[in-house]
Amino acid sequence: MTLDAFLDQDLGAERRELLEKRRQASAHLSRLERALREGNLEQAQRSIGWLEAALNKQRETLAGLKERLPAFDVADYLRNQFEPEFVAACRAQDLKVSGHFPSYEVFPFRVKVYPERGTIEINNRVVHILRPRALAAHLKDLKARLYRERFNAVRFIDSLARVYDAVLAVRRMEQGRDLRGDLDIPLQEVYEYLTPLPVQSREYPRHMFAFDLHRLFVMDVFTASDGRRLVLGSTPRRGQARTFVVFDAQGREHRYGSLRFTRGGGG
Repeated sequence: MTLDAFLDQDLGAERRELLEKRRQASAHLSRLERALREGNLEQAQRSIGWLEAALNKQRETLAGLKERLPAFDVADYLRNQFEPEFVAACRAQDLKVSGHFPSYEVFPFRVKVYPERGTIEINNRVVHILRPRALAAHLKDLKARLYRERFNAVRFIDSLARVYDAVLAVRRMEQGRDLRGDLDIPLQEVYEYLTPLPVQSREYPRHMFAFDLHRLFVMDVFTASDGRRLVLGSTPRRGQARTFVVFDAQGREHRYGSLRFTRGGGG
């Protein structure tokens, strides 16, 4: 049984009953308050009786829900039925999703399912949103928040250029010779320069670095303050594990493994 079927069909009657009793209790409470304001003690007594009956019925329904909820096998559902519903829900929200149970990439988020715990992690943060469509909507909202955050594209490119120049300088010293100015260097090495400490890599993980690269495509900004142009490159097949998945402005997936800065303006 899917989670939707359990919550909406199996528990549907109890949920509707609770909503109806809540409406009734609210109406009785309003009548009681009015009677007390007016000093209508007879009406107040009647309202108290009605309110008490509605609340007792609520308690009975809640007790039934409390007893039935543990009957749903969350671990089995997450292992065997969650994935197709989650993938469909992400696509309905226009979210790019890849991977297979229990780990997924929903750019720029990493989603991992823990069946035995009955939890899901988004970028190592635990959430308890188990309904696929609710989880997809939550991811959509998180992504929208990221886009609303301020982002200075040129400042980001300038920081990449400084790292690029620093890497070339170190290599010149190590090799004892000059190197051409548009040499490709691994993106992973650039990322490690930007996050030299463990706490920094936790605060700025790889997928967020990839998201910032994606925002360059969205803003169509690839030129540093000094006029050099950022060029992202692929990586040999043997180095695929160190690539960064980046989506362009049209939502097309690219795997980049290197970058360089050139004054020629080309790739």
